[in-house]
Amino acid sequence: MQPKRLKIIGLGLITALLLLLLGNIDRLPFTNIPAESAIAQQTTPTPTPTPTPEPAPPPPEPTNSVEPLPLSGSTFKDPQGRFEVGLIQDFSVGFAGNFPLFESPDGNLAYTVVARYRESDRALPELAIAQIAIEIFERGEGFKPGNFQTLGTGEVQMPWTGTLKIGGRSQPMSGAIVARQAGNQILVLLVSATAAGTPNIEGAVAALSDTLQPL
Repeated sequence: MQPKRLKIIGLGLITALLLLLLGNIDRLPFTNIPAESAIAQQTTPTPTPTPTPEPAPPPPEPTNSVEPLPLSGSTFKDPQGRFEVGLIQDFSVGFAGNFPLFESPDGNLAYTVVARYRESDRALPELAIAQIAIEIFERGEGFKPGNFQTLGTGEVQMPWTGTLKIGGRSQPMSGAIVARQAGNQILVLLVSATAAGTPNIEGAVAALSDTLQPL
C-alpha cells in the first residue's frame, strides 16, 4: 500500500479507523511496515461530553453459533511489547504511528488494537473498563457506543456506530469493541466495517477475541 492511498482510499477502513482513533488523519504517517516513530503530538481538542456506558440486558440463549473468520496461523506481536493478536487470513497489516491496522482485501472490514497502561494492576469493574474503551475512541467522527455486555471478569464487549465523511459523501460505519484488563494494561480491540462488511463483524470478533493477549 502506497502512502498516497490514505488520501484517496475513499470508503476504505484504514481512513475510518484513523478517524475513530484520533479524529484527524492528517497528523499521522501511514506505512505498511512496523513504524518506530511515535505518534505526532496532538493538540488539545475542544472538550465534549463523554458518553456514559450502559450495561446491556442479558442476551437471549444463542440459537446458532458464530462462525469465526479464518486466521492465517500467524500472530501479530506488538513491536513495543504490549500485546499480541491473531491475523485474519489475507488481511494486510499497516501502521499509523504506533497503531497497527489490519484490513481486508476489499477494504470493507478492518481491526486495530489499542493498549492503555494504568498506574497499578488493581482490578477494575467492568463499567470502568467500558468507559476507558469509549474514551479512547470518542473523538471519532460520529462515534456512538452501544450498551456493553460483560464477557467475564474484567472483560466487556459493546457495539458502536459512526460516520465516515470524505469528499462531501457520508457512509455509516459500525463495528464492535472488546476491552479487557490484563494486569496494568487495558487492551482494546476495535473491529470496523462498512455496510458491506457488517455481516463479518461477529465472525471477526469470534476469531480475534481469544487471541488478544498481553506480552
